[in-house]
Amino acid sequence: MCGIYGFVGHNAVNETLNGIKKLEYRGYDSSGIGFFSYTFGLKDNKEYKNNVFKFNSGLNIIKEKGEISRLEHIVNQLKPTSDIAIGHTRWATHGEPSIINSHPHYSDNGNWIVVHNGIVENYLDLKKELNNVKFNSDTDTEVIAQMLSYNYDGDVLSTIKKVCDKLVGSYALAIINKKHPDSIFVAKLNSPCVVGVGKNCGVVCSDINSIEKVDSMYMLPNYSYAVVGKGKVEIYDKDLNIINLPKVVKSDTAEDKGFDGYKHYMIKEINEIPQGIINTVASYNTFEKIKKVLPKKVINRTRNILIIGCGTAYHAGLIAKRIIEDRCNIKVDVEIASEFRYNNFQPSHNTLAVFISQSGETADTIKAVKMCKAYGLTTLAVTNVANSSIVYEVDYCMYTRAGKEVAVASTKAYNCQCAMFYLISSYIKAIKTDNPDIVLEESKRLIDVANNIKINRIKDVCNQVAEEIKDSKSIYMIGRNIDYYTALESSLKLKEISYIHCEAYPAGELKHGTISLIDNNQFVFAFVTQDMIKEKTLSNINEVTTRQGKVIVVSQFKLNYENKIYKEIMLPKIDEKYMPLVSVVYMQLIAYYTSLKLGNNPDKPRSLAKSVTVE
Repeated sequence: MCGIYGFVGHNAVNETLNGIKKLEYRGYDSSGIGFFSYTFGLKDNKEYKNNVFKFNSGLNIIKEKGEISRLEHIVNQLKPTSDIAIGHTRWATHGEPSIINSHPHYSDNGNWIVVHNGIVENYLDLKKELNNVKFNSDTDTEVIAQMLSYNYDGDVLSTIKKVCDKLVGSYALAIINKKHPDSIFVAKLNSPCVVGVGKNCGVVCSDINSIEKVDSMYMLPNYSYAVVGKGKVEIYDKDLNIINLPKVVKSDTAEDKGFDGYKHYMIKEINEIPQGIINTVASYNTFEKIKKVLPKKVINRTRNILIIGCGTAYHAGLIAKRIIEDRCNIKVDVEIASEFRYNNFQPSHNTLAVFISQSGETADTIKAVKMCKAYGLTTLAVTNVANSSIVYEVDYCMYTRAGKEVAVASTKAYNCQCAMFYLISSYIKAIKTDNPDIVLEESKRLIDVANNIKINRIKDVCNQVAEEIKDSKSIYMIGRNIDYYTALESSLKLKEISYIHCEAYPAGELKHGTISLIDNNQFVFAFVTQDMIKEKTLSNINEVTTRQGKVIVVSQFKLNYENKIYKEIMLPKIDEKYMPLVSVVYMQLIAYYTSLKLGNNPDKPRSLAKSVTVE
């Protein structure tokens, strides 16, 4: 889940620093930059002696623990200059967040420096091959740098291939060798990597949408290599034969307009939910528009649907299951990608496999795509990022139009994913009933729902609830049917950014064990948005209030309670079928305000990353 960036050209250090800042959503435990310069030194800045690693080879490294702003401060003080640099922003997998465990890593002789996104699963075995080498860090990546030196055969590219052939796992590597101070060497397997070239520069990056100053960009396939220079790039296959790849372009979600007057990206993105839904609907608001990207023949042969995702995307899949099953009478299974990969059950060939990933880079989801392709299933991706890795793996793709989502905790992308499945369900229904107008009618209803999400009208009550729950040690959320799925996503949002323990349960399941934890200090959010099951949920609310639990009800109904509840959050009166799009917004705001009140940064919660590119 780390991010790598490399630049060959004028002002390479600052260009690389700016590059990894755009990749900080991939991890912010630590960061570092490596570059070539014989003249660089600490001079009078001795306070940074633990951050700087200088080698006789002319290679240099600056590292720092924590967010990139800390590294940026050191770079601004030391003012290094170079025409080549590689950088890294880290989400720790092997070794705690620290300066010494930060990338770039280096070989003992100082002739190689490496940045890496991925995991070397067999690094402990590889270490045993290097008996006389002293390792400085606890990371898996350092073994790559040491092996490059140990296996050097006089040819850099040949040596890199020799080392990569021994690696088990995933990697996107950017490497500088002392004998080639004008080239970055790149290797790729199972981790996203793109190279680009401009008139006077060359770039390597984890994310196509974070590249700047290039005219041409190329997505590297697995088992490929590249040599990036100033104004040139050469790409090689697994046998080191030069290959030509098609150019790719940035996604229309790539532009980051900054905070746009908001304090954090998260609150900005919550406020963008209505427009995100409207934009998503506009792309698929007629039968013909959907048919162009998802042909009728696919639906006609589909008897079952399998939806796969992780985290928030998995919760969107659960909402999709209820929408499609209720409306289209098609059996839908929803699987967590990391668990599906180890499921021996093989779906039937008339199953449509649907994969949800905001970034399009989620490693477990992409692995699941490959499994389903091997089973012979038709595959469809729902993602927010064009030209992401998942797009190149599936048969068909539908794009949410949420716009770039920067905050680690997903908000607007989730709402747009859910909106997409209302549209897909209408398309399936239209085919089954031979009535194309159903899609247009659904589109109009979704626009009405989006216009009923009034952030400014609800933020005060959400802020007040946050004040009341912020000191809780544990919170529970309950609901039935589709409300339970909203509870799951709401629980995830709260725990992600407030660090308060929060669990969601089907309302009827509390009495099968969890109710033993309810007392007069316990907040319980109860979602009641579906008329068919509201009386049953009211009974469950009564079970909680009888035990002095503090119930906060989220509902559009005027309800009669047997015991006094703590608070009601009143939702707008819309068709209850669309309540998942609305009720979750209240909970996103409550999570945001709770995080602020606890002194957290809601955009960058601890130990998390936006794009989960390791398994």
